[in-house]
Amino acid sequence: MARGVAIRVNGAPDETATAASAVHITECVGQPTYFTLEYPFDTSDGDFPILKEGKLGPESELSIFVSTGGTSECLAKGPVYGQKIHFSHGGSGSTLSVQGGDSLVKLDRENKAAAWADLTDSSAVSSILSQAGLAADVETTQAGHLESKHTLIQRETDLSFIRRLARRNGFHFWITCDESGVETAHFKRPALDGAPACDLVINLNDPRPNVTSLDISWDLERPTQTDSTELDLNSKSDITGAIQASPLTPLGGVGFNQIASEPRIAHVSAPVDESADLQARSEGTLIDASFFLRATGSTTASVLGKVLRSHTLVNLRGAGTRHSGVWFCSRVRHSIDADEHRMDFDLIRNGWTE
Repeated sequence: MARGVAIRVNGAPDETATAASAVHITECVGQPTYFTLEYPFDTSDGDFPILKEGKLGPESELSIFVSTGGTSECLAKGPVYGQKIHFSHGGSGSTLSVQGGDSLVKLDRENKAAAWADLTDSSAVSSILSQAGLAADVETTQAGHLESKHTLIQRETDLSFIRRLARRNGFHFWITCDESGVETAHFKRPALDGAPACDLVINLNDPRPNVTSLDISWDLERPTQTDSTELDLNSKSDITGAIQASPLTPLGGVGFNQIASEPRIAHVSAPVDESADLQARSEGTLIDASFFLRATGSTTASVLGKVLRSHTLVNLRGAGTRHSGVWFCSRVRHSIDADEHRMDFDLIRNGWTE
């Protein structure tokens, strides 16, 4: 049985599902959270009942909880959409891998054609999430889409549509689930001003290190500012949306646009009706580009004392003056077996300390 893991089937605790020998979960910015549960089975029983187990079968809803440091967190909740089966002749060594994803995969099942008129991007997203029965944490956007000008058109699944709106505004879109099983969909810009959820420590003796290795890289060849002008087709006046820097707080104090002293200019063009829309698209471009620093490493729940999550801030210690400090966690791959809960992570940053 995987260490500290409890699995609910359709909201109820279940011993059969919780008997997974290993659990793998990947949560990543810009993607649904995916999970794989591994179950060994004995081929001496020629009927293989676990392969027909409805609790692990098509569209069964699984919630995966993990307990660490006296707290329980839901790492993923959503439907089973596939299986992989490995047969090993001789009785032992055969495995069933159950695959699933969080509730975002449900938003990706139907291509739609819809016109969203006389509202904002955030209003359209709130409407979709309400229809999906999800609690919504939606940051307000300002630009409107008038029917008399440029109506907002959807010609894709709800998930692809919301992601498109997220990219143009510099937002992230993801789902979290609380201990009671309530899911909340978040549509907002990365929050870089809050308190870090934990310390990641390397190269120090006090406090004790909880990261054994760390790789850091940076790349300056990305836009530092935008040049953007469109024409209002009604008034024939200019619509401007040029932005000189990402609006997000620079982690470390010195932002990307200050570090890259020579301008790298992106030209943003889109059919818009007001400056607020063009500026939001320019800001979205620079928010994404400004995360020029990346760090990768690994830790364990037993050493860290808690569960590391994506879309949170962490405080990196022991990486030198320039690279120590607050980072944004963009990806975590959880690998849990009977012995340990390992967490491979990616961190991103939009600045450093001089």
